[in-house]
Amino acid sequence: MSSEPSTPHEDAKPHFIPRSAELDELASLLPLLGVELGDNRVFNVWGEKGVGKSSFISEFRESERMRKEKVLWIQPTRDEPLDDIPEFIRACAKTIRYPSNPDNEKKISEQLESVQRGKVNPIVSDDSILITRSSIAKQKKAYINQAAASSVGRTENVRDDFEINVGLGESKANNHAEGFLDALPLKSLGTDLTIIYIEHYDRLSVTVMDWLRDYVFPAATNGAYRRSLVFLLESQDPLRFAYPLENWGDWSNLTEDFQLPPLNESDTLKTARALVTDPARASFLAHGSLGYPADLQASAKQVAALDLKPARAFLETLDKVDQLKIAALSLPKIVQADEISSLFGQEASSIFDWAKELPTDLIARSSNGKSLNFDEGLRCEAISRFADIPKFQSCAKAWRPAGRLSRNVPSRNERSKLLLLAGLLWIDTQLCNALFKDQANKILPFVTDSKSIFKRKQNRYCISSHLRDDLLKTALSMEHPGVGIVFKKASKLWEERKTEIESQISQIESQIEDRGQELKELSHKQTETIAQIRIQDRATNESDTPNKGPGLLSKILHRGEGDSHSPDSLRKLNKSLSAQIQEKEGEVDTLKAELHSAQDALKHPYVPATLQ
Repeated sequence: MSSEPSTPHEDAKPHFIPRSAELDELASLLPLLGVELGDNRVFNVWGEKGVGKSSFISEFRESERMRKEKVLWIQPTRDEPLDDIPEFIRACAKTIRYPSNPDNEKKISEQLESVQRGKVNPIVSDDSILITRSSIAKQKKAYINQAAASSVGRTENVRDDFEINVGLGESKANNHAEGFLDALPLKSLGTDLTIIYIEHYDRLSVTVMDWLRDYVFPAATNGAYRRSLVFLLESQDPLRFAYPLENWGDWSNLTEDFQLPPLNESDTLKTARALVTDPARASFLAHGSLGYPADLQASAKQVAALDLKPARAFLETLDKVDQLKIAALSLPKIVQADEISSLFGQEASSIFDWAKELPTDLIARSSNGKSLNFDEGLRCEAISRFADIPKFQSCAKAWRPAGRLSRNVPSRNERSKLLLLAGLLWIDTQLCNALFKDQANKILPFVTDSKSIFKRKQNRYCISSHLRDDLLKTALSMEHPGVGIVFKKASKLWEERKTEIESQISQIESQIEDRGQELKELSHKQTETIAQIRIQDRATNESDTPNKGPGLLSKILHRGEGDSHSPDSLRKLNKSLSAQIQEKEGEVDTLKAELHSAQDALKHPYVPATLQ
């Protein structure tokens, strides 16, 4: 093993080792040959921060497969929010990529620039010229846009014997939407799919989202401006948590999530070896990064420059068994006494105490004695010595969930609270108060204020999808009370709550049925009253003589009510019946809302069916 510090490759730069399986999977999801009726339109690549989502999509866009496919890429990226429609279109115009037809990029960009300035010029557009047949042109009977587009077609050539008719809608938003879509080439012109890739779609303003939902999506789906257009997004969670689905309008049910996990061990090691020449240092870099490409890049130079001589001298004073313990303890960046049970099980406490007393300056002890900080050179040397040993590999695999959790939730205080909630699925105020009682005032603000850790749905919260699996595995390996005592209590509370909700649903359904019957009776009575009013009105109109008396139906309806059968009384009764019907309908609406709320509560249990 060389004692000289290793340096990164001279040409080392951010580079992504292709994840062939994931690339193929994403390609299979996208409608690369054109969008058909019912195909998904919004695709969300989600995963943890630093997992390499942007690099993965960039690699996918520039891959050989995309050069063969007829796909146009647009990436409206800006450092600040995209507040209005022209800003969004301008950002699109600046980021045109057409791998299979790069010569056409400038032309499409110029067309989009014209749209955002509000100067839609159909004469220079690929396909926005809406034409009529020459025979009709001679008769001066031009089609309107939709008719021209659907029955004749489009052309980029101006013809004297063709009459051009361009109309971009009634509103400015419509103009922008239709002009925007018209700047994108049709499938018939050689483009099977247009992908609008939004890296930070939380930067889109409400105005832009409303415009996309209400104007662009409907036009892209139907009619003269129909396009094979899809949106590709990035986020840290599935769409149901990352953004309200209703904001996708016509495409709300045409969405699909694609999870991008950290790099697998093979790709992690390949990437590390591309960054650091020394295989031993590359091995440490791979283990320390936990498969996050961003962390590999960030640590490469530091790892290459480490001085390993002091670490080697210290490790040589220990036997192989103790060296292996040091290697396992080197997996965490900071060794916490109560967080290494996944590495050593019940022996964790004694091994921690042993390491704390080792006579070396390469291991720093915290002031309270509950954590240890290993020198990076010691971590590198210890891990690289045992990287290929099965027992160490088993430790590394066991540590990975806890390591990722520590990376994504660096605060030890936050991790402690989060581990308490590891066995829960949906969390609300009622559950927190019942579980934690006096401590709920500490847990509740943590849940409601930590937006990167918890996702909200109405008044309920759940742990973010990119954390949940690692959190649960960590809590189980630690035998933490969060998956023991807290889970059992929450399970019991849910069973009680479930019984209460089911009883509530039964009662509400019964009340709705009763109100329905009452409404039916009131409606029947009102119908009879209206009929009697009409009979009396007709009798009055047909005879000049005073009404000789109430009819039989009126007597039956108003038996014992004195002169309640008079026309005025009947009208008052009808008005009263209308008010009662309106009141009952309001009660039914309220009951239906309560029923929907109760049924929705059943879909959000406090705990999962199983923790495994």
